[in-house]
Amino acid sequence: MNVEFVLPGLAVLAVAVALGAGRWPLVPRANVWALTTVAVVAATTVTSVVATMVAGFVLGPVRRAEVVEWCRILPLHHEVTTLEGIAASVASAVMALRVVLVMRRRQAASVSTDGRRVAVLETAKPVAYAAPGKPGCVVVSTGLLSVLEPRERQVVFAHERAHLQLAHHRLLLAGALSVAVVPILAPLVQRLRLATERQADEQAVIAMGGDRQLVATAITKAAITKSSFHGLVPAISGASVVARVEALIGAPPSRWTDRTGVVLAAVGTAAVVGAGSIQMHHIWVLAEHICRGQG
Repeated sequence: MNVEFVLPGLAVLAVAVALGAGRWPLVPRANVWALTTVAVVAATTVTSVVATMVAGFVLGPVRRAEVVEWCRILPLHHEVTTLEGIAASVASAVMALRVVLVMRRRQAASVSTDGRRVAVLETAKPVAYAAPGKPGCVVVSTGLLSVLEPRERQVVFAHERAHLQLAHHRLLLAGALSVAVVPILAPLVQRLRLATERQADEQAVIAMGGDRQLVATAITKAAITKSSFHGLVPAISGASVVARVEALIGAPPSRWTDRTGVVLAAVGTAAVVGAGSIQMHHIWVLAEHICRGQG
């Protein structure tokens, strides 16, 4: 396999990893969409490259032998070696298995919640998360409610409802699937989780009449919650509680900081989308060989 073929994909991963490693200003709404886009484009790019290599490995011998009249999947200058083909095949199998496990866990998160907006679990274990489904359900436990004051309980419900209204469960699923196929995207997706939590925190502040201290206190108390679906569904204890509390009770970011965050999000997204487009162009060139005659 020619190095030039995978170079754009490597560039996509490099930018995605850099965005996940840096502590750039948090502008929740901009970051949520930028980080989701970067994760999805990076995962799609890598998946496409691996799938192309597997196709070249499996169909290459058939094409060279011209035993059957198959389409020419890969041109000669992009031949896949045996070692590359085996590695790509193993990688694709692992990716598929990890995707199946993610989907099963996600399905388990919404068991018995369809058609319900609120579910209270009779357990001493502190639980709070937003279960995906129709119409989406806020799940809390008596164990958590017992340690919260009435107004703090309102914060928890407002926070989880915000997750459902903003469709964060879909974005987190996209992030979880991206990590399933490309594990090194984990830091990037962790920043996505933080951005979704910050966005829901700010919505809770609005719901509570602007009382940021109340929301910060409720989040601190709810930090004890645990979930078997961590990272797959939105939860009030998701991501860094310390960073979220600091953002709520600290000095509001300046306009310059906000603008810097938006610019960084835009530049990073544009870089990943651009490099991903180049990679997909390489794959499209290969696809042009499909159904080209043998003679």
